[in-house]
Amino acid sequence: MTSVDQMWGLVAAKWTEVNNQIGDADWETASTCDGWCVKDVVDHATGWQITGGNVLGAKIPDGADWETIHAAMSSALADPANLEGQAEGFGGMPKQGVAGMLIGDLLVHSWDLARTLGVDETLPQEAVSSTLMGLQRMPDAMLRGENMFGPALEVADDASEQDKLLAFVGRQP
Repeated sequence: MTSVDQMWGLVAAKWTEVNNQIGDADWETASTCDGWCVKDVVDHATGWQITGGNVLGAKIPDGADWETIHAAMSSALADPANLEGQAEGFGGMPKQGVAGMLIGDLLVHSWDLARTLGVDETLPQEAVSSTLMGLQRMPDAMLRGENMFGPALEVADDASEQDKLLAFVGRQP
């Protein structure tokens, strides 16, 4: 079984791979996220990593670049003590749950950027499996509220697990 820091590391590596392929002309390109351009997706994903990461002891300054976020998150998640207890500002959610949300958010937005940019969309399989299982356990009202995931889409029973995850969060695989 992969630890939380290892799982986040897999997803962060995919984010880094895709993020590094954003060209100057791409920032205003419409993304797969309705109403968002590439810049909006990046700002959202990195902002969420900062906010959630700070709850987990990462100490990331507002507006930090991805390299700073990556280093701080890697360090914070490597210390199991940062995943103990309840998270302030997250309705008392366990810190393990916050870490799971950060992983899932970065995972899905890695796909959003990859699809938008026309680059490799393949997500880390272990992260896909874990994220899909975790999301399927969450109440629908929590998943599909304002600024959250759209309605789930239908996919064939024999669809890949990645396609099932994407459809579950309202993306057209």
